[in-house]
Amino acid sequence: MKLIYITCNASMLEPVTSLIDEMEFADYQVIEKVTSKSRSSQPRQNTAIWPGYNSAVFIQEDDAGKAAALFAEIDRLNAGAFNSNEQLSAFMWEAEKSAGR
Repeated sequence: MKLIYITCNASMLEPVTSLIDEMEFADYQVIEKVTSKSRSSQPRQNTAIWPGYNSAVFIQEDDAGKAAALFAEIDRLNAGAFNSNEQLSAFMWEAEKSAGR
């Protein structure tokens, strides 16, 4: 099973979840307000100094091809981003074990 973690500016959460639904991923969780620091953008700490926040999505997927197709779509979204603040970061790794499925 692949585990996929996507993080993005909160303004990009709706396009991300729409993409996930269009691609028919069945198992995912959304955390809407995530404070963060990243090398690729300004910190988002939801404070007066560093306003805003990110959102995070966790996806569990058995089909490696479907997971790879998601990354191709993320690359497409990033290529069309207005600026680096709208770009998504995504990571994928293999789950060694799962329970409750």
